[in-house]
Order: sequence, then structure tokens, then C-alpha cells
Amino acid sequence: MSRVLVAGASGRVGHHVARRLRAQGRALRLLLRPEEARGFCPEDGDEVVTGDFNSPDSMAEAFTGVDAAFMYAPDADASPAVFGAARACAVQRIVMLSSASVVKAPPGPNPIAERHRAAEAAVKAAGLGFTFIRPDTMASNSLQWVQSIRADGCVYTACPDSMRNPVHEDDVALLAALALQSDAHAGRAYFVTGPQVLRIRDQVDAIAAQLGEAITCVRIGEEDALARSMLASPGLSRAAAQRLLDYLKKSVTVKPDVSDEFGEATGYVPRPFSDWVCDHLDAFRRPAN
Repeated sequence: MSRVLVAGASGRVGHHVARRLRAQGRALRLLLRPEEARGFCPEDGDEVVTGDFNSPDSMAEAFTGVDAAFMYAPDADASPAVFGAARACAVQRIVMLSSASVVKAPPGPNPIAERHRAAEAAVKAAGLGFTFIRPDTMASNSLQWVQSIRADGCVYTACPDSMRNPVHEDDVALLAALALQSDAHAGRAYFVTGPQVLRIRDQVDAIAAQLGEAITCVRIGEEDALARSMLASPGLSRAAAQRLLDYLKKSVTVKPDVSDEFGEATGYVPRPFSDWVCDHLDAFRRPAN
């Protein structure tokens, strides 16, 4: 049985995809950027290669000898060549972490939506088997609050009442692992959410409850919010940060949908945000003196 490529294996979803596939006895090839590979400890039997999933040359090497791959969306300009390389290497199946913005955002200058739209189109144009997983809001986005919670017990946001449907990254990984193993998910695009809608202040309260400490949700101005967003996500452009802020504002009054597609695809109920908090609680704890 050939190896399965997990591109971005150090990412939050990629890590869980690799763990689940490994538990199923699959041989893995893990693609890491050089800076990610330093100090990375693979499991027995894993093969590690270094490269950049925006580089067709790197990906041609990574794709060689694998029949299926889990991918994050490359940059829009790189996608046609990257997935052309997959086709040339006889990869049969791509399972890609896409974004609900592909269908939610109107056409136009939305860098997040356009990157994922371009990647999905490139996979199809290359004639590859595919499954696209389109989460709406990842629960792991809450990790952007770690520093301020640790520092002063606050979460700073322009819209404390903005609503979200946070999904656990391991639920996304479960669906990805199933799609890599079974033809039942071929040609499908899944809109994936958590099981409930929560305001940002509700998420903050859930973290506070499990920490056993008070956390204050502080309303800030838009310029401050943009600066904090870009600081929390190095490489995030101002345009992308603005789109995220626009969605944050819209979601104060427009309630996001809760999808049942995860349950239909996996037979499982998506895990609540409180489970995600429990799994990541140590990240929010202040270091011991």
C-alpha cells in the first residue's frame, strides 16, 4: 500500500489527520516547511520531507509514490501548477481543507475566498478525485486570545456579540481521514460547523469557566482590532484582516447556519466548544511562577 501524503502535518488539522491515519495503519509521508521540520519528532514509520506546498517542484517530489494527499489550499497563483504536479505523479485523490467562504462570500476581492476557490477549481481542472472540506469557523481561532488572557485576563474584540459556529479541528480531521480512506466521499464538498451558535462572549465565558478564572470581554475599535488580528496571525494581509472584521460585524445580527453534513458524512455528532476548550485548556493557563 502506498503512502498517504499529509501536507502541512504540523498544522492543527494536519496533525490530527496524521494521527488518525497512523492509527488506521497507513504509511505516511509528512510534508513540512524547513522551519517546521527543525525539532519535529516523527512517529516510527513516518517519512518526513521538507518543502513548500506553494512550490510545484517541492510538491512534485512530495507527490511521487503516493496515491492520496491531504492538502491545505495553496496560493491562488500556485494552485494550477501544484495540482498539475499531482496529476503528473498519478495521485488519485486530494482531500483539501477549504473554506465555507467559497460559497458564503460573494465574488469579489476577498483573498480568503478567492484562494480557496482557485484551489478547488485547480483540483477539478487537473482531473483529480477530490473531497473538499469547508469549515465555517474553526474553534482553534480562539487561540488568538491566548496571549491577552494570560497577560491580563481579557479578550479584546470589536464585536463581543458576533456569533460563531465553532468546529473542533479533530472533527475536521476525522472527516478528512475518512475521505482519504473511502470512495464514499469522492466528489463531495462538505460544509462543516460545530453543533451550536455561540457569541464571542459566550466562548470567552466557556474558557473562563474551565480555567476557574474571570476573563473580561473588552470592546475595542476597528483599527485596534485589525492590528491585533494581523499580529496574532503573521502573514495575514490587511485586506484579509478587513474581510474577517467585516464578517465579524455582519455576524452580530446575521446568525450563521449550523450544518448537519458532518454527522451525515461520519455518523458522529460534532463536538461542542466546551470539549475543544477542555482539550486546549493548558494553552490558556498562565505559566507557573
